[in-house]
Amino acid sequence: MIQWLNDNIIWGPPMLVIYLLTGVIFTVKLRFSQLTNLKGIFRSTLFSGEKSDDGKNLSPLQTLTSALATTLGTGNIVAVGAAVAIGGAGAVFWMLLSAFLGMATCYAENVLGMKYRKVRPDGSYFGGAFHYITAAFGTDKAGKLYAVLCAVAAIGMGNMTQINAMSNALNSAFSVPKPIIGAVAAIILAILIFGGVRLFGKVTEKLIPVISAVYVLGCVAVIFMNVTSLPTVFLRIVTEAFDFRAAAGGIFGSVMLRSMSWGFRRGIFSNEAGLGSTVMLNTATSSNDSEKQGMWAMLQVFFDTIVMCTLTALALLATGADKVATDGVSNAVYAFSAVFGDFSSAFVAIAITIFAITTAAGWSVYGSSSLEYLTGGKGKKLYLLLFALAAPIGATMDLETVWQLCDLLNGIMAVPNLPAILILSSQVTLPQILRRDFPKRQRKPT
Repeated sequence: MIQWLNDNIIWGPPMLVIYLLTGVIFTVKLRFSQLTNLKGIFRSTLFSGEKSDDGKNLSPLQTLTSALATTLGTGNIVAVGAAVAIGGAGAVFWMLLSAFLGMATCYAENVLGMKYRKVRPDGSYFGGAFHYITAAFGTDKAGKLYAVLCAVAAIGMGNMTQINAMSNALNSAFSVPKPIIGAVAAIILAILIFGGVRLFGKVTEKLIPVISAVYVLGCVAVIFMNVTSLPTVFLRIVTEAFDFRAAAGGIFGSVMLRSMSWGFRRGIFSNEAGLGSTVMLNTATSSNDSEKQGMWAMLQVFFDTIVMCTLTALALLATGADKVATDGVSNAVYAFSAVFGDFSSAFVAIAITIFAITTAAGWSVYGSSSLEYLTGGKGKKLYLLLFALAAPIGATMDLETVWQLCDLLNGIMAVPNLPAILILSSQVTLPQILRRDFPKRQRKPT
């Protein structure tokens, strides 16, 4: 039943159209800045030299690394592997399209999140999609519905899915029993999540750039060793993305639709654009510039999917790993074995472990923030304890069951979120670098 809901409702044609329509509307509103002004976005954020930190909230850079920590998870390795194995090489095209449009959607979410965020008594900021969803629909029932969905998805999608992938990878590489992996994961998560959002921000600020760089170099090495196969890979990505042949057993009878569905669901699983989840971390910034924070959020989608997921997909397709299996981990190990040999299993397992733990810890912030919106903070410690204790369950669950539940919880979060940002689209203001009245940088006379 869950699989039918995922294939026909949650990730079926109607929702895919809504994802596309939302992304197109905000892409046009932003004047295609993801393509035409990416340099300006980088200059205004990552290379601006801004280091604001008020001691209570995250700096803009910490919001980026924290948001990346929640998105750079199993989606970049396991989910991409499953997408190309099941949806074909064409899934990569749709995954990239979802990311391109998702950059604009993510900008809109976070601009609205900044405008509707609240201030706690201690001076820290409290934001989330539930605030602007309440404003959009004019009732807090809509916001509470989203908060409930997010709190549940945090335990399922944000925690159990990640730990399940980590457990399978470590068990395969080092033969560590899954119950032990789950128990250790629960302890590590408890340390991170009870330390608060600032501890999480400090850890990810140091850890995420390093592990991301190592993983990117590994992918580049695999691609370089198989560079002659890249023309064929690019041809497959384009042709299979628009393949109208009947899919075996497909309800809608189109390989293209299957490819689109898997590309979108795995791309969005990875970057979370359209779900509203990253708003909770991005609005915990010390900055008061909503447009600039929206651009920081755009970079999260860019690095996560357009860079990391694309490199993973190219490495898999260039080595033919997409034909090996459909579980993602086996595909990644096969691809990296061309560079790392027998150490490939260990490399993949270590990468997945770090990404999975940081992603799960980040989602604990989403879940506890949702609970705070629902109860005013009551039961937060109990929720975090249950969150940590869910790790051993995720570590030992059946892989297919975990992913089907994940897709369901993932997609349901978008149901109230996408209409809300469309309703409030008139409040999504352009960043200064895109306004006509913004003075251009003057060249120094030679």
